[in-house]
This record gives sequence, structure tokens and C-alpha cells, in this order.
Amino acid sequence: MSVDLAGGAYDEPFSARLLADMGTLTASERRVARTILADYPMAALDSVASLALKAGVSPPTVVRFATKFGFAGWPDFQAVLRQEVSKRLASPVSLYDQMQAHPRPGTEQHAGDVFISAMASTFARLDETVLDAAVDMLMDPKSRVYVIGGRFSSAMGGYFATHLQMLRTGVTPVSELPIHRTNALLEMKRNDVLVAMDFRRYQRDTIDFGRAAAERGARIILLTDPWLSPLVSDARLVLSVETTSPSPFDSFVSALAVLELLIHRLGESIGADSVERMRAHDSLNQSLMLSEDE
Repeated sequence: MSVDLAGGAYDEPFSARLLADMGTLTASERRVARTILADYPMAALDSVASLALKAGVSPPTVVRFATKFGFAGWPDFQAVLRQEVSKRLASPVSLYDQMQAHPRPGTEQHAGDVFISAMASTFARLDETVLDAAVDMLMDPKSRVYVIGGRFSSAMGGYFATHLQMLRTGVTPVSELPIHRTNALLEMKRNDVLVAMDFRRYQRDTIDFGRAAAERGARIILLTDPWLSPLVSDARLVLSVETTSPSPFDSFVSALAVLELLIHRLGESIGADSVERMRAHDSLNQSLMLSEDE
């Protein structure tokens, strides 16, 4: 599997740093990285020998991989990942308990600072080549585009899909109803595009749908948090976004901002067919609104 990744600076999870630094690794180190990402972070919590066997490299290569990222050794590396496991599985209740133990200002200024900082961090680690590839995939006239999310992110997915439908044909927002997901998979062809949104605590049916789509040859653009959805191992492109929030609930402010950026980039790249579609869409929309008033 070929994976292009937009990752992040390492003031957050190790996964963000791994995504950002993939291009600096040697071929053997990339095999270690991809083996870890295939079952993140559990694959890295095994022994050095076991991970080396899975990655097809020598045990010293695995140790060098850890030290290259600034860890004192394998135990130090695993200690950090164990901390990530608890964060990855954090629920609103556990986050609320943490907030009660360490209260912060409840002012509008503090909330604004949190959201602005999250967006700044997200945009700072976006990779231009990944964004370019995402735009190319989304505007490929030979491919259908499917958009899927979870309990909360499906609403955001619908918003994104509606914009895409104004620019091109063959865009399907996939709801959470099992029959809709089954129908989408039946229609999906090789090289179609799936935009999947999956955030902690990762949704099993979304992951299963994504993996089934990958088996059918679909190319996946994954929007996830810095702790990484398990779907990362099947994704062609990965965009990790900050979900930091002043409340016990993860925020989609940064995720929506990245989708808005994609919409902007898609708008810049449209051709004559898309412009004509937008004009026709606008004309029909006005006609329908006039009919309702009559």
C-alpha cells in the first residue's frame, strides 16, 4: 500500500510526528513505520523482535527507529505509546473528570484561544503535496466520490458532499443506515474515492466500511485526529487535525476548517464543466424557490 500523509509537529502524539517525518526515514525504517501504523499503537507495544519480524527488518533497525525519534530506547518509546493508548480511548466522561481535577478559565477568550491554537497547529502541519493529491482525486471525472462519517462527523460529511455535488457529478453522501452503506459498496468501483471521517473513539462500522471499500479498490482520503483512526492502514491520503476543545467533547472546528480549505482548493481547480454545472444548479435552485412562492 502506498500512503501519502499530512502529519504534524511533535508537540502532540507520536503518530503526528511519525506522519510528518515519514519522508525522512530510510527504506527499512519506513517498513517499521508502516507496520506500526497498520495497527497503531498496539503493534509497537510488542517486543522488538516481534515488530522486527512483522516489518521484515532486523531488531537493531527497530531500536534505531526509536532512537532516531529522540527516545532513549525501546522501553522509553513504549512508555510514551502506552500514554497515548489512554488518550486514544478517552471518553467525554473521562475528559470531564480531568477538567474537574484541573479547572481552566471558562471565558470566551479562553475558548477562542483553544480553537485558534488548534487550527493553527492543524494548518501548520498540512502537507501541500497531500492537499494537491486530494484535490486531484476528488476532481477525477472517471471516479465516483463517496463521503462517510460517524455519529457526529456524518453531518460534517454531508456538508462537504453537498459542496462537491455543486462542482461535479457522481458524489454520494453515505448515511449511517446499514442499507445505504451496503448499496454504496455494491456500486463502488476500483479507483473510486472514499472520503472517510473517523475520530476517537473510533467507530467500528465506519472502519469496516472503509476496509471493505479498500478491498474493492477504492482510494481513501481519511480525515482523523492525531491519535489516528485504525483506518489509517487502508488510506491513500491521511489528514490529521486537532480536536482540542475547552469542553469535554472533541471539537470539529479544525476538521471543518480543513474541509473548507479543500472546498476552496477545489473551487480554484474547476474547469468549464464545473462552472456550467454551478450555473445550472443555481438556475434550477432559483426556479424551484420561485415555484414554492407561487
